[in-house]
Amino acid sequence: MARTRSAGSSRKSTPVNTPTKQKKFQSNPKNKQNEDKSLIPQDRIINAITQLNKFTSSSDDASEDKKSQLLEDDELSKSVNLIAVNATSFSGSSKNFKSKLLTIKNSFYKPWKASSTTSIKDFKTLLILKDSDMKNVTEDDVYDKLNEFGITIDEIVCGKDLKTKYKAFEARRAFISEFSLILADDNIVTTLPKLLGGKAYEKIETTPIPIRCYANKEFSLKALTNSIKKVYLTQLPVKLPRGTTMNVHLGNLEWFKPEELATNIENITESLVKNYKIRAIFIKSNKSPVLPLYYNQDVIDEITVSATEKKTKENEKDFVNIDGVDIHLSNFDKALMEIANPAELGTVFEKQIESVKRKRATLEDSKTKEEEEKNEEKKVEKAPKAKKAKK
Repeated sequence: MARTRSAGSSRKSTPVNTPTKQKKFQSNPKNKQNEDKSLIPQDRIINAITQLNKFTSSSDDASEDKKSQLLEDDELSKSVNLIAVNATSFSGSSKNFKSKLLTIKNSFYKPWKASSTTSIKDFKTLLILKDSDMKNVTEDDVYDKLNEFGITIDEIVCGKDLKTKYKAFEARRAFISEFSLILADDNIVTTLPKLLGGKAYEKIETTPIPIRCYANKEFSLKALTNSIKKVYLTQLPVKLPRGTTMNVHLGNLEWFKPEELATNIENITESLVKNYKIRAIFIKSNKSPVLPLYYNQDVIDEITVSATEKKTKENEKDFVNIDGVDIHLSNFDKALMEIANPAELGTVFEKQIESVKRKRATLEDSKTKEEEEKNEEKKVEKAPKAKKAKK
């Protein structure tokens, strides 16, 4: 039985893949045994990560020579992003304040918190609850449940605090900027844009992530802590853009081993390709060129066909049949046609109709002449053969 080709070696996921290379690859039995069945071969991802590490290291060395490298710049240069290009808008025309959570194997926040001990900004977590639930939980309660997982909640506030204590714009902005992770009860998350202000939603780190705090319609410390663990240990937030290009912040190159980061990228790409019509996926650091990881030829072909059909339909709209003749209408002609008497269209567009007829007649004449010339050539070719036959 013929073995099917995996997604990893298909034309959907390979940036450069010639037919010759495909034949060589398939003809080698060892290649078939070691074939990567993932959407993007892990070797390709690890190679891209290695190249980004080399690029950022060489950039850092050059900056150190100039003695202009700051600690914050060093952190930013190692920041790595995944860029996903969709066939259509990710979120449509409506503005979406909620982050989309993608499941990953290796925690995004754990290494971030560990690295913050030597960075400019400490990693701090804020929890926002309903006013009525503030009496049901304390920072110590949450600490006892989460400390063994390396998770700490640095401050708990409610909607009332945001309305009063941090009502002033500057005070609220300064307060929100202290945190790298903001968690909020999903019952109040829709009211937070007004309380936090639009500035908070410009960065993924200050965009509140909804968590479940209730079980059986009652506040539950267990439900709260389980939701916090799920986000902290296994999820990555992304903002859904109105456009077709999504930027997924993967963290810092120094936070993960190449294999760990590659696994997270595999998790993310599989989720995106499953839920959207992804055309292509790239990876880059803040200052590096983009490196291609994946492209979907089927989606690209579908877009091409759709665009061709749309153009054909638009061209068809520019033509109208009058007295059995298809004529092309300019914008002026279209406006004239709308106000003209339908029974008099033949008279109104007489010049256009006559022009089309003349072109048609000329075309038919040229075809007739071509056919006559071909027939004459055939007669000339046959004539010598006929004379030889008589001799």
